[in-house]
Amino acid sequence: MTRTPLHICIIGGGFGGFYTALYLKKYKHLRQIQTTLIEPNDQFLFTPMLYELITRELEEWEVAPTYTSLLTGTNITWKQTRATRINLNQQTVTTEADEVLAYTHLVVATGAKSRPVDIPGANEHALTFRSLQDAQLLTARLAQLVQMRSLSATANLAGRPIRVTVIGGGASGVELAGKVSDYLGTSGQVTLVERGDTILKHFEDGLRRLSQKSLSRRKVRVLTHSAVLAVKADAVIVQSNASGQTETIPSQMTLWAVGTQPREWIGEQAVAQNERGQLLTERSLQLLNHRNVFILGDAADMHSPHQKTAPNTAQAAFQSASRVAANMAAITDIGSKRRVKPFNYLHLGDMLTLGLGEAGLWSFGLTLGGPLAAIARRVVYIFRMPTRHHQLKVARRTLGLLIQGQLFKIKPKSSRF
Repeated sequence: MTRTPLHICIIGGGFGGFYTALYLKKYKHLRQIQTTLIEPNDQFLFTPMLYELITRELEEWEVAPTYTSLLTGTNITWKQTRATRINLNQQTVTTEADEVLAYTHLVVATGAKSRPVDIPGANEHALTFRSLQDAQLLTARLAQLVQMRSLSATANLAGRPIRVTVIGGGASGVELAGKVSDYLGTSGQVTLVERGDTILKHFEDGLRRLSQKSLSRRKVRVLTHSAVLAVKADAVIVQSNASGQTETIPSQMTLWAVGTQPREWIGEQAVAQNERGQLLTERSLQLLNHRNVFILGDAADMHSPHQKTAPNTAQAAFQSASRVAANMAAITDIGSKRRVKPFNYLHLGDMLTLGLGEAGLWSFGLTLGGPLAAIARRVVYIFRMPTRHHQLKVARRTLGLLIQGQLFKIKPKSSRF
């Protein structure tokens, strides 16, 4: 390996892959190494703040900066294509354009996708919220519904509320419900449907209580113990787990915020996987039997020393990217005292947006809610954004809006109505 020019190939430009690419450049001996990032999208997506696009608290350039702008001044080569095949034996990656890239070291961070469901009508009538395109479609649909209601009122017809149903009471469902409710205001009625006995089941009690109060203030109807039987173009049919009774909920727009699964392994050689399809690795996140290949994020079966699985979150991907970069530096710096170290996930806390000017935070036993939590959440995420240049651009705009008293207000679009 010392005689062959190093080429680090990274598949996936999300939190795991893209941050790994940036972190590699912290190490002096890797700054001039050929690094190739394979990612088909042209914009990096800061997913924790995707919800702010619904209410236009943030602009698209803040949440989804282009890879071109973020990689300016680096020697990272970005190929806007999709990797279709990995040959571990030959150490090559083939793209959908049939380009074959030889690597000496490989990072696989292919992420997750929405889990297919067998509920009638769900795939046809429910919208997901995982990508920039999903956010654009949702905001366009909301604007259309508001416009239709406005025209109805102009025609002296009864202005019925715009009914939106969010399926899934996890973090994404709760955040969606709050933002959509604030966007629609008194003209909307949002229903949140959860199969289990409570929303935010895996979160701390304090954060759960804050969220429940926030949804109650916004008059979001929360249905727990409710299974979705079918999704129609204008309704959602649910069944109570307790009584067995069914209910048809009118719904002009249905949002699906339940379940993801790792993307399929694209390697020509079979590798060990867990029951979810995540690849098994050493504690160092090196693929079993392939020490020049690292797997991280949703694609990896990441465990703590006590075999507790790391969550499939941006926080875990962010931390694992730092460890992969450090371990990559260790195995490529021949003769140095650097050593490969295990990845130990540290749960720093949870942050949720609960609507305009409101958030919930939990960290190391402390719970904070309201406007102060919203500001703290914004500040923390700004300094988690990629590249110092982009952080400063977003921070300047945020500070300006804060001074003007416009930080947590919907910024209407000229084309909105």
